[in-house]
Amino acid sequence: MRQFLLVLIVAPALLVACKPSAPQRTDDGLVPITVANLAVPNAAALVLGVNQGLFRAEGLEVTLKDTPAAATQAAVVSGEAQFGFTNVPAILAAASNGLPVRVVGPAGKFARDNAKVALQLAVPRDSAIAAPKDLEGKRVAVDTLYQLPHLSLIISARSLGVDTSKITFVETPFAAMADALAKHQVDAADLAEPFLSTELARGARSIVSNGAGFPPETVQTMWVTSAAYLAEHRATVDRFARALGKSNDYAKDHDPELRQALATYTRTPPELIGKILMPYFSTASDRQNFETYYRTMKELGIIKKDFDLGTLFIP
Repeated sequence: MRQFLLVLIVAPALLVACKPSAPQRTDDGLVPITVANLAVPNAAALVLGVNQGLFRAEGLEVTLKDTPAAATQAAVVSGEAQFGFTNVPAILAAASNGLPVRVVGPAGKFARDNAKVALQLAVPRDSAIAAPKDLEGKRVAVDTLYQLPHLSLIISARSLGVDTSKITFVETPFAAMADALAKHQVDAADLAEPFLSTELARGARSIVSNGAGFPPETVQTMWVTSAAYLAEHRATVDRFARALGKSNDYAKDHDPELRQALATYTRTPPELIGKILMPYFSTASDRQNFETYYRTMKELGIIKKDFDLGTLFIP
């Protein structure tokens, strides 16, 4: 919950203070932009596109700024960054409290094959848990309560007939999940890469993919801008969106280069760069999962104020 709470606290001040400045130009005529990035695989396509010069080809000079997930939308709305990486539930939570963000385009998506989704709930090799239904009454580690991994797990488990109200979710950092499993502090852990591949290689078993409750290749993470920046600099936003689309297309067909890009901005161990499960990238942005998350978050009391989902998207 803490990532949502930060957004809710800072939003009112940002609504008043935000005023984007006019874009300047570099000596070679490019528009400089700052992109609030997160060191996760789902951002790899944009980093690859920057490295390949796809943003420069659209007249943009990109500076990537490593930004904590909880601070990304605040950075965008305040003008500290013009674009930022975030996820669908975080966008919905912020928008329900009046934060004026707009979706520019997709980042990483769940893979078509659930066995290759980079978020999966795993149990130790000798666990008595053999099927999703066995999770009822158990303790399950999730990175952050009511954030993307937790909510996608709830949606996916429910789609398989699990009563998730009977699961005790324990907030545990990804890096601490293996130890929590080994010490029997939790019965299962919702692991992300590179921790997922590491545990599966040690004999852990996957019980539920976080993609099970969604259509194949559903987008989970997005690139956003502020409503104010969009209103004043629509041409720059359109350039960014075009470069992003080209980056996603390039990433889809150049996996080795995508993994090389991942190594430049994450702490993924070199020996795992070629082995971990990667997200899927494409230019398509569906809205169905926004509605799925919205309904779930309303039911769980995370979203308390109704709003029009259509306002999130650039016409």
